[in-house]
Amino acid sequence: MNNEKKGPVQELKERLALLEARVKELNSDYLRALADFDNFRKRIERDLEVKQRAGIDSLLEALIPVLDNFERALRFSQPQEATSDNKAIESWKKGVELIYQQLCDLLSRFGLQGYTCVGEKFDPRRAEAIGFVDTTEGEDNEVIEEVCKGYECAGRVLRPAKVKVVRKKEIEKEIPEGKSESNN
Repeated sequence: MNNEKKGPVQELKERLALLEARVKELNSDYLRALADFDNFRKRIERDLEVKQRAGIDSLLEALIPVLDNFERALRFSQPQEATSDNKAIESWKKGVELIYQQLCDLLSRFGLQGYTCVGEKFDPRRAEAIGFVDTTEGEDNEVIEEVCKGYECAGRVLRPAKVKVVRKKEIEKEIPEGKSESNN
């Protein structure tokens, strides 16, 4: 049996070593908790940004049909001869155009951008084909007509453009009468 009695200096040294080890452990726990909290804060900020973006996208998607209707109304209103009634119609048209421009400016501030695909190769990520046009003109799968333009926000397509696409038609050879292709 070891009956060595420790002196007060030795006891204090051991106690100091224990306390220093405890301080290291607590400091390590503190730094880990600080890093966890920082990661938690970043994750909350990222989730909040995603939810805000989803809310804005939802609003913009709901407003796109209104924008479409404005465009259709403006496209089909034709100026006619100047009479007193036509002046009222022109005044109405001008008012509608101002509202349309105001709506476009508002949506643009939230990042909504319209785009067109006419003349481009059909891209299913940016356009939805609603029909084909059989023709000998243009390239196969080229967008030839746009029924509704597409909209995107921050590089994400909110609504693809609704388009008609060229389906290349082969030019039929005229076969002289009395001859058939099977006679060759």
